[in-house]
Amino acid sequence: MSNAPTDALRQLEPILRALEQERTQYVSQFAQISLWSVAIGGTLSLLLAAFGAGVWAIALLFVALIVIAAAYASKADAWRRAFKAQVMTQLVQFVNPNLRYYPEQHISRREYDLSMLYHNSPAPDRYYGEDLIEGVIDKTDIRLSELHTEYKQVTYDSKGRRHEQWITIFRGLFISADFHKDFKGVTLVLPDTEQSWLGGFGQWLQSLSAKLGNQPGELIKMEDPEFERLFKVFATDPIEARYILTPNMIRRIVEFRAKTKSAIRLSFIASRVFVAIPTYHNHFEPPSLFAPADKLLAPETLPRYFEELRFALAVVDELNLNTRIWTKR
Repeated sequence: MSNAPTDALRQLEPILRALEQERTQYVSQFAQISLWSVAIGGTLSLLLAAFGAGVWAIALLFVALIVIAAAYASKADAWRRAFKAQVMTQLVQFVNPNLRYYPEQHISRREYDLSMLYHNSPAPDRYYGEDLIEGVIDKTDIRLSELHTEYKQVTYDSKGRRHEQWITIFRGLFISADFHKDFKGVTLVLPDTEQSWLGGFGQWLQSLSAKLGNQPGELIKMEDPEFERLFKVFATDPIEARYILTPNMIRRIVEFRAKTKSAIRLSFIASRVFVAIPTYHNHFEPPSLFAPADKLLAPETLPRYFEELRFALAVVDELNLNTRIWTKR
């Protein structure tokens, strides 16, 4: 697939040229709206100021700014939707014809809850996402999307005034893939922050957390020192957990974490592996509405989207999910 971006650019060139013209129209429309808003708002503000209208003269300038901001949001959203519908849909198919792309959809709340990856966090008060990709890669059924989950924290100051703050639980890529094994239990692989900071005492706290019912099952100690340094494992069935987390799988998880450069989480539940990759990069977004002319046709543009797609879909190869070690009943 070394020539995939070049081949895609060649095939998509007519679409990209048409889309570039569409972007130019959006910019022109925004410029006209901005010009008229400033001209009309400024003129009326000067007239009102001349008649001593005071604050009303300034208010009209704010109205003009609001109109300009709304116009930009509208044109930028139209550009984003056109890019995703006409370009990203084609690129996903180009990467793998068995995949489908739904820019306005995301992983369901049911799957998010089923994964138990954030079961100790408050239930999300806001749950949203985009860029759902689903289908089959070789033998593996997969679904993934960007997700952002938050809960609302309410506090009161010394004077009884109410303050609200939105706290992010997870933001990044969330993946659900077939593991082709019927699990009877639950196995969680979570970042090991306690032991990293507190050493043996941190491990004791993790074990106590499991005994108190804050985690499913019990804390499982694995043999790989690097894996133990990076992750903690909780499982309701220790034998099954070790059956899943073979030395080869453990190595692959460690290497996948290194490639993502992120505190990934995994769970093995209901015959699926769930993976959460925290990242604050907004994937699959178009170039800026005000990007230089023909930015879409630049040789470096499409390869960036191919890299983002490969990054998102890498879990299948990195965890070797297409190798069928087990057979479902």
